[in-house]
Amino acid sequence: MMDISVGEVSGIIAAAVFALQLLLPLAIPGILIAFISEENSLVTWSVLGRFLHSSFWPSILSTDTVAAAGVPRHVNAISWFQIVALLLLAIASIATPLGLHDSVEPPKSQTKTQFGYILDDSPFGYGTPPRADAPFSRNCGSGVACPGSTLNQTCHKVGSLDICTSEYDSNIPETLRALYRDGATSFNPSVSSIFDIQWRTYRNFTSAGTSGWSLQSAYRQLSLLILDGDIKLVEGLLVDMDKGGIGFRNHTAPQPSPIYGSTWTEDILFIQPETQCVSLNLTVDFELQIDESSEVRNPRLTDRGGFSALPRTSPSLDASPNGQLNLNLKERAFKAAWYNNFLTLMYFNATDSDWTNISRIDVAEGAAFPITVFSQNSRVNLGQDIVRSSTEFGDYLGLTNAASRNQSNSYANPFGINARNFSAITNMCAGSSASSLANINSTIVGCCLLYGAANRTDGVSPLIADPGSPWSIPIYSCASTVKATVRTVKFQYNGTGIKALKINAAKPKTYQDSKSLPLWGVEDLQSLPLGYAQPLWGVLGTSNSTKIQTSPYNISKISQESLYLPGFLDQYSQLLNGVQPVPITGQNLPGVEFYYQALASAVSINQPGATGYQGFADYSGKTSLALYAKWQKLSSSADSASKILDLVWTDVAANAVVGTKGWGVSSSASGQLNNVTKRASEGNAGQKILVPITIYQRRIRYRILFAIPAFIVLAVTAAILCSVSVLTAMGRTGPRRMRKFLDATSAGRILGKVLWADKAGGGKTNDWIEDVGTRRVRITTDGISAEGESLMNEAEEI
Repeated sequence: MMDISVGEVSGIIAAAVFALQLLLPLAIPGILIAFISEENSLVTWSVLGRFLHSSFWPSILSTDTVAAAGVPRHVNAISWFQIVALLLLAIASIATPLGLHDSVEPPKSQTKTQFGYILDDSPFGYGTPPRADAPFSRNCGSGVACPGSTLNQTCHKVGSLDICTSEYDSNIPETLRALYRDGATSFNPSVSSIFDIQWRTYRNFTSAGTSGWSLQSAYRQLSLLILDGDIKLVEGLLVDMDKGGIGFRNHTAPQPSPIYGSTWTEDILFIQPETQCVSLNLTVDFELQIDESSEVRNPRLTDRGGFSALPRTSPSLDASPNGQLNLNLKERAFKAAWYNNFLTLMYFNATDSDWTNISRIDVAEGAAFPITVFSQNSRVNLGQDIVRSSTEFGDYLGLTNAASRNQSNSYANPFGINARNFSAITNMCAGSSASSLANINSTIVGCCLLYGAANRTDGVSPLIADPGSPWSIPIYSCASTVKATVRTVKFQYNGTGIKALKINAAKPKTYQDSKSLPLWGVEDLQSLPLGYAQPLWGVLGTSNSTKIQTSPYNISKISQESLYLPGFLDQYSQLLNGVQPVPITGQNLPGVEFYYQALASAVSINQPGATGYQGFADYSGKTSLALYAKWQKLSSSADSASKILDLVWTDVAANAVVGTKGWGVSSSASGQLNNVTKRASEGNAGQKILVPITIYQRRIRYRILFAIPAFIVLAVTAAILCSVSVLTAMGRTGPRRMRKFLDATSAGRILGKVLWADKAGGGKTNDWIEDVGTRRVRITTDGISAEGESLMNEAEEI
């Protein structure tokens, strides 16, 4: 359907009116003459002359009233000037309305408006259960009380034995919760704290030896968002499926909704992955079987420079230091790739064991080494239809932890390389481990091998798996971390429901100076390692805040745009967590758990049914050709391959947690969730807060170029009026003079003076009509006759 503006409609109407103005003066005289005879009164001839000669017919028929010959030049000039002026007026009447248009635009000032909860009718809305009022709790290990918590132990003797019972208050004290809750609010009221994060799906849980009750994660997949792209709004979250990351927001919008929509900005806490990958410059090549069996033909590890061009000088193989400065993920990934390739060369006996002084590499580029990872008995599953990631470097060799010198693939393995040698790569790359102290410097880094999506090497579309077709799988070494940051999000709301809520922009928050940077705080649990306890983290305020009281808690502070989150991840994490993407830990503190469990899922992608598969969503692409096609595009380079891990992290995290803080509704951190039935409700809006928003309004605007003809007409009109005023003042024009010339050019008066000169004087119209105006005169091509006498005949007799 063609869009048309108000101005265009007005122009069309004006054009139609102009056409009628041309048509009617032509048609009506034609109708009139059909009922007029050749004999009429003198006044009728005057009226008829005025009617006919004021139409367009004289110009069309070129009658004597439009003649130019014998007419004074100034009469002709003014006649043509009138025609041009009227034509210009017609153009202006059509063109001028075309400049009109209406626009919906923001006013100069904002309006403070009340916000209300909006329901999500997507799968995330359907699958998110009502929020519970369970307290936040945590566990810092057996027999250890977390900061601010109490542990009461009662012992009594039974014979020679001391029988002790312990009662542990696992609830996080209000003073500690307020520190992070109020800190986030003081930085910006829309920024969430760690206590505004809850498990999306949960179940009640009571742990032996603890007082009260708690919640634990009951992770279930609600939907797969990876194929959607852009930033999606789901129940409690902003999910960035473009760059990766989730923002915490309990979705509310202006109530009632403005007619023409509204916009506003909020600062939103985002937790986002950050990944860097480097290519191993090795590929797994194979051909499909002719008979379409599950096995493949000739599986081999092919050198693309990863062996033959391996740098002879090894990088430092010490564990990389973690902290809040530059984690240098690409360097970590490179070190892991180098060591992985070096150990593989040792396994193939293509180099010596001294990595500090490599004297030989017996591999030429293009060399291929048969492997058995495609066999049905292999615990490592690769194929032309899956993407896979693993924290076990070198797993394409199918090694075990045994130190045998003759393991799988029938290679001699003279140096006794096994899986334990490769496991050191993960620890070296990650830096933090379960024994690392729980503090601000124990940032989480997860490292893995990423087997990209296979591509056909014969130029045929990789979406077609022909029998016997050749395939190649790229391998990347990747290092990932997770950080918290603040983004400024511009929202637009026009309509009702969450589908009417749009994101116009979501950019990292810009800060005027170092004083406006967020002040991040991370608990220092001193002697407690990460394997037993995870420190709290969050925004404490701005960097120039002076009234932040952290005592009696040990809080490390740092002022910067983002915070790398604490944690650890190694190849044994899955053994501890089982098949659950989020573990069951005996505590209710999603903000310190979900992000590293999402990272664990990202670095352990596998097909359904395979060893290590964590269940629920299939991120390998095995059951979704569309997803696998996306992985194929991203697998083309190391830079784009890193996005695979970021998107998987984001999808898992979005299904795991939900944000509870939003304008006009109570957050979980405030402790006011007793009557919440669906994260928020109209009747439980808490304190009424007015939010400044820009309410768009409808305005009538004009494009000035379309007014040029009107300006010309106004100028001509002004000139004409000035001329008339001057001539009137000079006595050269005016009503009396105009009446004189009108009477002199009246056809009836002219005839009356000729026929009845003694009676047809120059009196007023009524007197003239009474004297001679009603006398009838016949005008034909042969002559003029009055009341039976021929004027032409009388003239001949005289």
